[in-house]
Amino acid sequence: MRLSSRLLNEVQELSMLCNVPAYVVIYDTDDTAKPKVWPSMQETTNIMQSCFDMPESSVENGMLDKEAILQKRLAQAEKKLQNKISQNRQFEINIIMNDIVTRRRRNLDDLDPVRIEELEWVVAMRRKGIRHRINVLCSEGTEATYLPLAQPVTQPMAQPVVQPTCQVSSVKLEIMED
Repeated sequence: MRLSSRLLNEVQELSMLCNVPAYVVIYDTDDTAKPKVWPSMQETTNIMQSCFDMPESSVENGMLDKEAILQKRLAQAEKKLQNKISQNRQFEINIIMNDIVTRRRRNLDDLDPVRIEELEWVVAMRRKGIRHRINVLCSEGTEATYLPLAQPVTQPMAQPVVQPTCQVSSVKLEIMED
């Protein structure tokens, strides 16, 4: 008796939380007793009838075997892993660039060629963004007193060929030695 009442409460909560129709029919061991029905006999009959009226294709679409469920979870986990690897790679490139700017890193000798190519690509994209901003400011006729840096790029593509689109009179970059 306690078990059946707990079962009824659990199904009721599950139905409310998930917003799905549900019903419970509990028969006693005694064949002469009436079954316990939740929510009511009429609602239970309506839910059962709607299940029987569903086309077979929609029923099969909702059913997945264990292997399909595991494959779906595995694909989701692999996608998540690839996103994290890409984010980590971008963080590494940003750390290397910050180390170069703050003079904590003097050279790139310890990096593998793939990282160096990625670093070159990010620098080229940022230079392209800076050139674009200079062109916009030149076309607006404003003085280039403030040039924000280009936003970091999230996914590297093939190495672009960057060609200057406007002439800058002279830009000199000097690194001061301590």
